[in-house]
Amino acid sequence: MAQSGYKNGLKKTPKGFWSYNIRVGRKTKTGTFATTRLETARKLLDQLRDDLLRQQEGLEIKLTVGEAMDYWLESRYSNAKHLNRAIYAFDRARPVLGQVQVRRLTQAEIIAFKRTLLEPDDPDRRPLAPTTVNIVLRYLAVAINWAVKNKKIAENPLKQMPYEPVPEDNRPFLVRDDVIPFLMKVDALGNAHHQVAIRAMLLMGLRESEALRLRWDGFTGDWAFYAPARAKNGKAQPVPVPAEVLRAVRALPQESEWVLPGRARSLHLKGYTRKVVEEAGVEIGKPGLTPHRLRASCATIHAAMGVNAFQIRDLLRHERIATSQKYVNKVPCNLQVVVRTTFDGITEMFTEVVPIIGKPNTVDANQIDPTNDGTGEPTR
Repeated sequence: MAQSGYKNGLKKTPKGFWSYNIRVGRKTKTGTFATTRLETARKLLDQLRDDLLRQQEGLEIKLTVGEAMDYWLESRYSNAKHLNRAIYAFDRARPVLGQVQVRRLTQAEIIAFKRTLLEPDDPDRRPLAPTTVNIVLRYLAVAINWAVKNKKIAENPLKQMPYEPVPEDNRPFLVRDDVIPFLMKVDALGNAHHQVAIRAMLLMGLRESEALRLRWDGFTGDWAFYAPARAKNGKAQPVPVPAEVLRAVRALPQESEWVLPGRARSLHLKGYTRKVVEEAGVEIGKPGLTPHRLRASCATIHAAMGVNAFQIRDLLRHERIATSQKYVNKVPCNLQVVVRTTFDGITEMFTEVVPIIGKPNTVDANQIDPTNDGTGEPTR
């Protein structure tokens, strides 16, 4: 029962402040709010009641963003797949949002934090790209959702994370007509190892590290497929070997287990093909081309040739189609020409079986008899 003088849990003291007395479940709490305004006292009382309910349900009422991130790291530490990215993201969020209570987190605070990443006040800190900023925000959302899922907090206050719009990818890539001129420049600029590695990246979609670590025993007996020794997803999924790659590979001597052994039987380091790729790109009018953009070019060329998203995912050996789609650049094309080319054969077949009736483009308007209603008899 409420004590005498309390109305809806509040009572004014002789000094004008508001005392409270509430009971939630089996727990009763009394005290005085340091405010003389009734509206403020009511809001504070509702907040106090909410806190008591959360505590009885075993929820933490003062969980900070930093604690939520630490909880995710402790709970998910056995899964190291995204651990490095998560730590990178949390290290950037912690100084700004680490002490903020999750339940008090607002979109305005997230947007302000996002600004600090895109336009840092410290001149020694490099601004992050929009895609990197979105990675930081995504892992922040993951940590908070993990706390909600495991009953650390009642709900996520951010129903929608204000991600940064990503501008259209303007990085260079090759289309099918660029392949031969590009490879001719590569042959003129690089040695035999450059030629093989660059062909493997462009025509097979291999990463540079995979192309430089080609193994003779990775090829199947008929030389039709190659299984990369290193893959991010841990799978050695075979990749078809184009004839041009096979021609370049089989022209090399088999001196060791590696197709492209470096000096003293070591391996070429990452970036070995970069200079040749960049110079060949400049020569054909594609400045800024990098070895990894050859992998994107491979995906783009296949997509333009009609290869579907699932096949491109398998070619690039990604786990998710969404990852592969980031490698496919939009190639301008005339949709009208594509549709006509695709369906012309169907029209020709049906024209042979069922003659097309009424071709308006072949009828001379001057030959139409206005006195004929189509029955063969002139109208009267």
